Amino acid sequence: MVIPVEDEHTAETAEQLKKELEDLNKKFHILLDSIPGGVIVYDAETGKIDYVSDGCLSTFSCSEEQFREHFYNNFDLFVMKEDRAQVREQVADQLRFFDHVELRYRVLDLMGNVVWISHRARLVKEADGRRIFYAILNDVTNEQLAQKQLAIRNRQLKEESERYALLEEATDNITYDYNVLTDTLMSSLRDANGNRRTTKDCVKGGYLPDVIYREDYPTFEALMMEALEKPFKGVVEYRIYGEEGRHVWYRLNFASFADETEKIYRIVGSAKDITQEKAEQEALKAKVEMDMMTGLLNKVTMRSEVEKYLEECDIGVCHALLMIDTDNFKSVNDQLGHQYGDKVIQFVASSIRDTFRDSDYVGRVGGDEFMVFMKHTTPSITEERAEKLNSRIRHTFSQGDIAVSISCSIGIAYFGIDGEDFESLYKSADDALYEAKEAGKNCYRIHKSGTEDEA
Repeated sequence: MVIPVEDEHTAETAEQLKKELEDLNKKFHILLDSIPGGVIVYDAETGKIDYVSDGCLSTFSCSEEQFREHFYNNFDLFVMKEDRAQVREQVADQLRFFDHVELRYRVLDLMGNVVWISHRARLVKEADGRRIFYAILNDVTNEQLAQKQLAIRNRQLKEESERYALLEEATDNITYDYNVLTDTLMSSLRDANGNRRTTKDCVKGGYLPDVIYREDYPTFEALMMEALEKPFKGVVEYRIYGEEGRHVWYRLNFASFADETEKIYRIVGSAKDITQEKAEQEALKAKVEMDMMTGLLNKVTMRSEVEKYLEECDIGVCHALLMIDTDNFKSVNDQLGHQYGDKVIQFVASSIRDTFRDSDYVGRVGGDEFMVFMKHTTPSITEERAEKLNSRIRHTFSQGDIAVSISCSIGIAYFGIDGEDFESLYKSADDALYEAKEAGKNCYRIHKSGTEDEA
């Protein structure tokens, strides 16, 4: 068959156009795949994804088949559920004025990780009437995390600024400014001439150890040393020596600053007198820990203090637990009245306090029952104190024609022999107290010793 020349030319032209179109399409896809991030093309109405670039697939580390399956080949489902409503609203708002949109949203990848996406898309109307979005996507997860961290840091800086602003507004506080290089301390306190008080040789000259209470100075010094090593903010409470041997409590808020060589050159602070605050705290503590009638430790605190002490002490050291019961106290209440009974309890408490050392724990653990824990004692000293207490409490109280005699019964248990914890010592001492009661009262008994001595 002979092909007409015109038809032959037409076929060549069509083939040439097809080849050019294929080359153009190839170059177009190469261009799309070379765009940083990735590209997707999707229907503006249905959300159906027409095209996904290799760059986009690389972002999510998956094949095209996996991508389309995971996101159901739909842009709306590509966006994380919590962000979809916001994305739709932003797209509608931007398309009212422009033919392109800029978005930022989250996507859950195939591993369930959150990926932040920056989305820039242009809306194009195709020849068939479809409205198509051509979108460039970039993974901005690291950028988003950096912005979040920056926001947190800015919030922290704001909080710090507000804290220091409050500190500066505390005009009733004493402000301090310490020059590290010259070892000079300047305070807002005024001298006789009204000038700010300046102290030279503040640290090297030993000024601070002479002013700050010796028990508080180690803590104060440790924080100051840390502030001299690096920029540091801290709070410390301490006492200074006042008039007539009294001390004054202060709370110091301070901060140290470094120069461009990272060397500390300055420490500033503001100190507030908290003596009254401390007194109120101590009063509250006393209410919680003390028996209000006698001023001795209450039952809960007595147990807590002894338990704490026993946990830290070594086996082999002699400590003693004494249980003390007031003999005939019921007769006092019955015959002389409860108000008189309160006076008797105070008399017994005072007698016990005067008999034992300040370092011993003394508490009221019941209506007329008391407990003493003697630290670092010996059996001879313990028994001597028990005898002395028996003698002191042995007393007759009278009102009109009515007279009631009281005494005390004492049970003694030794740490390491009769028990190594509070429970065992308490039981041993209580058993010994029962033996003293059975022996006729007005005496002491030692647990398991077989001693029958009476005071």
